[in-house]
Amino acid sequence: MPRLDEADKKRLAAMVKRGDLHPVLNHSKWAELRSEMLAAPRVEHPRFRARSVFAPPGFCSDWDSEFYYHIHPVEELEWLELKTASPAWLHEALRRNSIPFSVEEGIVRVWGYTRPGLQPQWV
Repeated sequence: MPRLDEADKKRLAAMVKRGDLHPVLNHSKWAELRSEMLAAPRVEHPRFRARSVFAPPGFCSDWDSEFYYHIHPVEELEWLELKTASPAWLHEALRRNSIPFSVEEGIVRVWGYTRPGLQPQWV
C-alpha cells in the first residue's frame, strides 16, 4: 500500500503529539481490511469513501470500489466508510479481523483516528 512522504509523516506525528488526533487503527489492521475487501464475494461489491486527516473540514472522497490501487496512504485516513450489498456480511468481515467500527447515518465507518471530543459509538 502507498506510504506517506517524510513531510506528511512529520505533519501527522505533530498532530498526534499535540493531541489533535488519537490513533485507532495501525497499518496491519488497514492491510487486513484491504485484503478482506479484495477477497469479498463479487455479489457484495464493496465500495468506500475516505476522509484524510489533512482534508479541509467537511471534505471526503467520492465513492470508489478500487481497493487495490485507490486506497490513500492509510496512515493519513481519519476514516473510511464502507458499503456492501449485505451489511451483515460487512459487519462479520470486520469482526472476524477485530477491526473496530461504528455506524454513522446507516453507513459503516472504520476509523483511523478520532479527534478530541468525537468518540464514535463502537459496534
